[in-house]
Formats: sequence, C-alpha cells, structure tokens
Amino acid sequence: MLKKTPKSVQELLSGSTLARLQATDAKHSRLQTMWGQTVPADLAANSRCFSVQGQTLVVYARSGAWATRIRLLQTHIMRKFNEYPDAQVRSLDIQIKPTLE
Repeated sequence: MLKKTPKSVQELLSGSTLARLQATDAKHSRLQTMWGQTVPADLAANSRCFSVQGQTLVVYARSGAWATRIRLLQTHIMRKFNEYPDAQVRSLDIQIKPTLE
C-alpha cells in the first residue's frame, strides 16, 4: 500500500525539473516559430534556430551553402528577432549540422 498519495500532473509540473523542461521547450518552440516567420521557407526547412545565448542567436544549418544564405540575411534576421522583447540579438553563431532533423 502507498504511504503517500500520488501527485497530480499539475503538481509534478510546478516548481520541478519537469517545469523547467516545459519552459525550455516553450522557449525553443517560440524561437523556431520566429525563425520560420523570418527566413524563406526553403531556408527554414534546412536550418534551425537553436537558442539565444546572451545576445547571440545560435543557428544550425544543414550545409555550408545554407549557412551562407543565413549570413546573407543576417541583418534582416537580427532586425526581426529584435522586434521581440525577449530576444535581443546582436550576432549570429551559425553552425553546420549535416544530420539536421
């Protein structure tokens, strides 16, 4: 027999590791949505906005060619991301990830 009553999902999600994971996932989803609205569809399909670290937007590109396209749009990307109050971007860190999913 159980000594403690089982916790509800809401109790597990508040103030725990699960809550932090949920917040991180929500932030990542917002960044990816912003990325999809900022860059052309073909570029969005071959790149991912990974995170904002300080004032640097970390982006993964499938190849060097896609990374070059991102660099060509860098000014536009930073301007669009700076329209959002929680993402002040001053630079991009573009990394090549051939196995990008």
